[in-house]
This record gives sequence, C-alpha cells and structure tokens, in this order.
Amino acid sequence: MITYTISMPAPHTHLFHVTVEVDGLDGAFVDLILPSWTPGSYMIREYARHVQGFGAFTTAMDTPLPWRKIARDAWRVETGGAERIQVRYQVYANDLTVRTSHLDGAHGYFNGASVFVFVPGREAEPLRLRVEPPPGWQVTTGLEPANRPNEFLAADYDELVDCPVECGTHRLLAFEVDGVPHRIAIWGYGNEDEVRLIADTRRIVEVQRDFFGALPYRHYTFILHLLDGRGGGLEHRNSVTNQVDRWTFRPERNYERYLSLTSHELFHVWNAKRLRPAPLGPFDYRRENYTRLLWWVEGATIYYDNLLLVRAGLMAPERFLERLGEAVAQLQNQPGRLLQSLEQSSFDAWIKFYRPDENSANSSVSYYLKGGLVCFLLDMEIRARTSGMRSLDDLMRQLYAAYPITGPGIPEEGALLAAVEELTGDRQGTFRDFFARYVSGVAELDYARALAVAGLELRWERKGPRAWLGCNLKRQGERTIIESVRSDGPAWEAGVYAGDELLALDGWRVNDERLTERLEERQPGDTVRLSLFRGDALIEASVTLAEAPPDRAVIKPLPAPDEAQRRTYRSWLGMGLLG
Repeated sequence: MITYTISMPAPHTHLFHVTVEVDGLDGAFVDLILPSWTPGSYMIREYARHVQGFGAFTTAMDTPLPWRKIARDAWRVETGGAERIQVRYQVYANDLTVRTSHLDGAHGYFNGASVFVFVPGREAEPLRLRVEPPPGWQVTTGLEPANRPNEFLAADYDELVDCPVECGTHRLLAFEVDGVPHRIAIWGYGNEDEVRLIADTRRIVEVQRDFFGALPYRHYTFILHLLDGRGGGLEHRNSVTNQVDRWTFRPERNYERYLSLTSHELFHVWNAKRLRPAPLGPFDYRRENYTRLLWWVEGATIYYDNLLLVRAGLMAPERFLERLGEAVAQLQNQPGRLLQSLEQSSFDAWIKFYRPDENSANSSVSYYLKGGLVCFLLDMEIRARTSGMRSLDDLMRQLYAAYPITGPGIPEEGALLAAVEELTGDRQGTFRDFFARYVSGVAELDYARALAVAGLELRWERKGPRAWLGCNLKRQGERTIIESVRSDGPAWEAGVYAGDELLALDGWRVNDERLTERLEERQPGDTVRLSLFRGDALIEASVTLAEAPPDRAVIKPLPAPDEAQRRTYRSWLGMGLLG
C-alpha cells in the first residue's frame, strides 16, 4: 500500500510537508507524477510549480537515492533495487481557492491533486493518508477513517484527490437525512445563523434526495470557508468546498448566494460525480480531458440549483422568475452568443472559461449561463411534446440510471439526443433540430415559446439612457477606464479600445456617473467626441450613438393562461402562482 503523510510543522511558512512511502517496487527506477489540474475545474494549473525540497530515500537506512526531473510534473527516482522507498517534499500553499491549497496560522486546507504525487500504473490501488496537524487542530474530510486518529483510507487515487481536507479549529455542525450523517465544517465567522444554516442545508439535501430517489453516499461533508469578498465552490463525490463572503447570510437577497451555491454543488453529487461525460473518468491528470458536454454537466446543474430551492420552499417563485430573467438579459447582452456554440464552449473550457479577458463577451459564451437556459428550453419542449407527461426531471433520472458511476459515462456523440427521443417518443426530428440549433449551433434562443408552455411571457425593459456607447467602464482610483467594448456597439466602430482612459465627452470632464448623466441628454444618432488617454497619448474619437438595446428581461404570467399552462407551471415549480 502507498502511504501519504502530510504535516504542517510551521503553518506560517505556508509549507505542507509531504512524505510518500511506496512499496512493492521491482525495477531500477520509479516515476512519481503530480497532477496538473483537479477534476471539476477545467484548466491546467501546473501544481508542480509549488513543489520544493524534493528528496528520495531508502526506508531501511534513510539513505538518499538519486533522482531527476523528467518532465514539468514528473520525478524519476533510481531505487537501487530497493523494494520500498520514501519520497519527501514540501508544497507551498498560499492560494485560498476551492481548487488549490492554503496553509497559514489559522488553518490548513488542501486539495489532493495539488499536493499528492501518484505512481503511474498504480492509481487503482488502495491508499492510506496520515494527517499530522498542529496541536489543538482537528481534521475533517470525506475520506473513510482508519483505526488511528487522523488516519484515513482511500479506495484509489481518484478517491484520495476527490476528498479535500480541512485542518484547524473550525466549527462542526451536524445533521442527518435518512440516517445518513452530514457535517458542515465552518472556517471563519460572519453573520451566519447556525440553526438556520443547518435547517436550510438539510432541506436542500432532502429535496435533492426526493428528486433522485435516494442519497448515493454513506456520509457527506460540507467544507465552508467564510471570507472577505470572495466565493466559489467545487464538487466532490461525498463532500464539497464552498467559499462565500462572510456577510452573505443577511439580508435575504445575499443569503440566496449561499443557498444557490449549496444547491448547485450538491446536485453535482449526481450530475457530474456519478452521471458524467465519458471523457471525465477515469481521469488523465497530466493533460486536458476534453468533452463537449460541460454544458450539460454545469448547465443542467445551474438550471436545477434555484429550481429545487423553489420546490424546497427556500425561494419564492417570483424571485426564481426574476433570476431567470436576469440570466436571459445577461446572455442576450453578450455578442459572443452568436459566435460560439455550447459544444464549442464546453470543449474550449480549458483555454477560455477560466481565462476571461476584455474580449470574452464578444467571442465566447458561458456553458454555465447558456447551458442553464438551454436546459430550461429543453424542459419546456419536453413538457409541451408530451402534454406534460414527461419533463427534464424524467430525463435526468433516466440518464442517471442508464450511466452509473461504475460505467463508462455518457458517450460524446448523440447520447443525450437519443435519450430525449426515447423519453418523448419523438420520431419527427423535433429534438434533433433543437440540438442542432441550440447546442451545436448559435441560433437565438426562443424564450417566448418556452415561457408560453408554463403560461409566462417575456417583456424587455431598459434601465439606462436610450443613447448608447456600447462600452463598460471601471474605476481605477481617480481614473475611469474603458473595461470592455462590445463588438456590436458604436464605440467599437469608432475605434475605442478596452484599456483607454476616458477623460471627457464633448470637451467636458466625465467619469462613469457623469457619463450616464450626459448620455441621458443625448439621442440615438447624435455624434459625440470622446477624449481619451491611450497609454500616454491623448486621442479623440468621434462616436455616433446608437439606440441602447434592452438590458432587463422581466418574466410575468400571461393575462389569461389556459389550464394546460397552469398545470405545467404547478408541476414545474411545485406551487400555484397562476391560481
């Protein structure tokens, strides 16, 4: 058995000390590799750059063994015929995100992929982990405990890196659902209400249990970091790491962030960690694992995270529709929706999604955002084509049964479409056209058709001035910077660049607030003169203002929905706003 020991003798140095004991060796050398990415976060992160002090030794005499780097992420140790060796190294951990590792005087948190090397060809073997925290610290993880304190067992390397570990003086809240224990490990303090936190988190677990029929784990651990102005989440098979602003829990609009994030990441227990695209398991930890189905993994999950909150009684249906309208407006204000398909967005996640720049909205689309909206359209289309007898809920459960965690995963080509056609009995090509237009293609989404199925309609409004420049601004101290320029707007046509510093409009000093006031005085078709610094050069740009596109999507009930629409609405949201 390969045994890992991780200690933190001087937390203020941000250095995890890792020891790996490898037995069963029979060759002249052994290779050890550190992953370059972690499942659920699709970007090469080069974790090996944080490794230092690498060394290899015999376990019998502690004699140093020769070693050398053979790749950016790989070390080769000459064993000298030894059957058992020990490798030691440190990992610098000062990056507090859900996908990395962090150690300081207050706590230690690590994702296995960023700290534990593996032996190629032996990833399927059982492993042992020993954690040696500073005195007074406790250790919390989703791994199975062994017989000794702070010692854990993993069935294989995938399980080891899929169970992050929190070490420190964090609080532990506990509850059960169906006799299954759940823990919330909270690091940090804010305006949280622990009693409400337990009750609402339990309710989220219950409604998702009801959705799929059963809980697929023996126990579950929520690791919750309360931070200042940061957030994120990363799913695991029987645990999660969530990060939220410490003042998230009040008022109610802020508290939604915790509820939505918790619902989203828990839903991944089924959709992502068990029901998964075929390329996402078993993992190749050294390079990109491409799939065109991330829009389903994340899109279906983001569609259901708030929808299930409504069904759980934790979000009002009116608020859900407001959030749905916000998503519609966000997508429609991204020119990139007409250039990049959902399949392309999924495939290019490794180079685009985690590396946005000032042109991202012009050239790409989020597989989260558009994926969620396409899943909404698909849900309504299924309901319409089956007279309300089937829905996306049924499709999700059908797929979950057809592609278990022990199987090969969802095939890349045509499997989702085939499942929809089987569920609905469609032989007319309706859903083949749907997938061609909205998943493989870049056709505009037909919101009106989908909303009408549930007795709803979309109304567009504009919050700002009618006269439009087509650029976004940001403050840098006293400076006003052009943050981005829309490729379908007048500023783009006039040659205004992202990064320009805006000084004046028609000779008068403006900042972001004053610019809005000045635009209120103008009309579409007017020409204005912008004074800008581009680097150290003072330039002017003449811009002919355009009619501002609507930027607020309001979803409301139809004046007189029919009975079929009323039934769909009730079935969809689980309550009767339409009467």
